[in-house]
Amino acid sequence: MSCDRDLTVNPPETSPFGVDLAALVRELDLPAEAVNWLERIDRPATSPGLVLPDDAEAAQQLERLGVEEEDRYETLASRPDPHAHPALWWVLDRAYHALLATMGEAVPIEGHSGWPVRFSPETGPVGRHVPVWMYLAVLPEVRRYHAERGIPDDVSWSSLTGLAAVMQKHRSVTGLSGIGLFGFGTSAMLLFRGAQYRLGQLEFNRGAISLSDGPCGYALSVHVPPVRPLSPRLCDESFTQAREFFFRHFPEEPVTFFTCGSWLLDPQLADYLPESSNIVQLQRRFHLLPVHTEADLPPADGDLAEYVFGRSYPDLDDYPQETTLQRAYVAHLRSGGHWYERTGWLPF
Repeated sequence: MSCDRDLTVNPPETSPFGVDLAALVRELDLPAEAVNWLERIDRPATSPGLVLPDDAEAAQQLERLGVEEEDRYETLASRPDPHAHPALWWVLDRAYHALLATMGEAVPIEGHSGWPVRFSPETGPVGRHVPVWMYLAVLPEVRRYHAERGIPDDVSWSSLTGLAAVMQKHRSVTGLSGIGLFGFGTSAMLLFRGAQYRLGQLEFNRGAISLSDGPCGYALSVHVPPVRPLSPRLCDESFTQAREFFFRHFPEEPVTFFTCGSWLLDPQLADYLPESSNIVQLQRRFHLLPVHTEADLPPADGDLAEYVFGRSYPDLDDYPQETTLQRAYVAHLRSGGHWYERTGWLPF
């Protein structure tokens, strides 16, 4: 429900520029949940506000982050401005402060659900690139945090290039540059608050864990970027690096185990792929958490399609059939089945 149809929503009366924020929020057609969340952000009254890098600096940052040339060009051409885009700037400023407020924090026990802010396509290219500019604004802060933790420069920059991967996926799925149609809840958020790191082939994010008797330590959640190959040797190297890296740079967070929630752990894949396949070898590392029925599992048909094909197609006949995994995806759906996200764990 958009805020102009929900009388319980009470955004601040004016922006820093004396503009009616209720009208601005209606302009963005944000749902009540998003407006209420934005209002609750603890933005320090003495904060000078965010400062965006100029075009020359932004271009250098985007290139250093591995963003492709076309996406760099469109980002620079879609710079938000507080006077020309007051509604978008209001959201950008508050989201920036929300990210700063969590700088360095591990994922809490209740998990990471992202932010409830998603712009409509009507906000155009500027709206689609607002999250990109938020990350550019916070880049100096996360780099400072990395330096304080003694994190090597190569790991710092390698981790932050996850922004480029999100932008590539956005273009592949939507056909448009930016991130905004995905919302603000992308994986880049954890990277830019210092919670997630790329170590070799894999990414790991710090997270607090709780068992029946309450908080009991930390786990590392494993993420597999859409890169090839996913060889056992390279995975071995990543796990070894992770054990050393987090013990050295986050000694106050005792890690108990690795965990992974992904369609890559769906045991149905082993029915189609050879035992020697990289995916099956990855599955063999983890102990799967039990489930009662498939109805308890998160569906992952779309996630698998985006990883394997780069996008979802309207009809099964449209999917390429060039690899064993591509053929497995289509054959399983044709048989009436679905793919599911499974969760596994691995001793630290």
